[in-house]
Amino acid sequence: MYLSAYIAAALASAAFAPALVRAEPVSEDTRPYLAVEASYTADGFWNASGGLEQQGTYLDLVEISADFDLGRALQSRDLLAHLSLIHTNGTELTKHVGDAMVVSNIEAVDHPTVFEAWLDWGIDTAGRWSLRTGFYDLNSEFDTTESRGLFLNSAYGIGQEIAQTGEYGPSIYPVTSLGARIAWQPRDPWAIRLAVLDAVPGESDDIEGSRWHLSKSEGALCVMEVATALGAFSQVSVGHWRYTAEFTELLAGPSQTEPASSNDNSGTYVTAEFGPRRPASGNGVDWSGFVRAGTANERINVFARHVAAGINLAAPWPRNSGSQLGLAAAEARLGDDYRTLRRSEGNPAAPFERNVELTWRIPLGEHVMLQPDLQFVVNPGGERNIPDAWVVGLRVELRASGSRQ
Repeated sequence: MYLSAYIAAALASAAFAPALVRAEPVSEDTRPYLAVEASYTADGFWNASGGLEQQGTYLDLVEISADFDLGRALQSRDLLAHLSLIHTNGTELTKHVGDAMVVSNIEAVDHPTVFEAWLDWGIDTAGRWSLRTGFYDLNSEFDTTESRGLFLNSAYGIGQEIAQTGEYGPSIYPVTSLGARIAWQPRDPWAIRLAVLDAVPGESDDIEGSRWHLSKSEGALCVMEVATALGAFSQVSVGHWRYTAEFTELLAGPSQTEPASSNDNSGTYVTAEFGPRRPASGNGVDWSGFVRAGTANERINVFARHVAAGINLAAPWPRNSGSQLGLAAAEARLGDDYRTLRRSEGNPAAPFERNVELTWRIPLGEHVMLQPDLQFVVNPGGERNIPDAWVVGLRVELRASGSRQ
């Protein structure tokens, strides 16, 4: 019922998109009153070799989002409202591969939910400020670069060392929590962002949906990031995160019978994006690359470090539609404390999980995208007894958007 309603709404948006879009170009200083986007993403993956079992999986994601310029409606400066709804079919590829970093970044439980719902208020004083509050996706602005968005494995979204944290994970896809984000641009190209979020998205007995709930006992997740551009690096970002609540450590100390609790669940990451100083002209091939590294407290978390790097080639072929070819690799390294714990249980873990991904994004017109994909997963889940996996897949995206001035 929910899924059919979502798809109907997506198709309705697609049908009305031509009527909503203004015929003449919109100036950079004029935002539309209402901007709507609907999308359907479908992944067909086959675990061809290794992993837990050779099996195919079909995953999908329906998303509808809307931005409303409340500032224009209320004659107040820079006030924007955003709402997005998502629904997936709930199938899992992970149960076939056994990986931790997740081959498909749309994999999620089957549950229609409000993904984001926030208000953003901006003001120009001593630089550009903005305050955003509501249900907020941390990865929409933190620990992200444009070139990483090409890849389908979750390892190239937010780092695994952050994604693993908290009771049910931080406030990222597919479940977000209440929070507030402050952003400041003192001058170009510098940007400083600070976010404070409820540390536990979802309910303990229903983690699939966002919730209006704040609890002192659950604590908060605090994240700060500083970003700039340096020479050939179009973006360089450094971030630090920390939970205020206590977490149980993995190992007991020498004089302890049980592991102690610590309020030092924290980590740091750095990410950079780079490319040629001048874009290719004519029918030339452009390129961009990224590197990313992060750490987490290994006394509390399974994965202590995460590194990733990749390169994208953007070409005018086929038929001048602007396809992108990408190759990337990522490694999530298990912490010493977790590996010590596993050895004490008589089941030693591998030192890391590694992923290599080759992908090709091909637009077919304005509203359709095809993306064949090949991934190689080494030590799925950091387990020695799970064979390395080869996974092949195809993503199809259907998108429609419109706006009213």
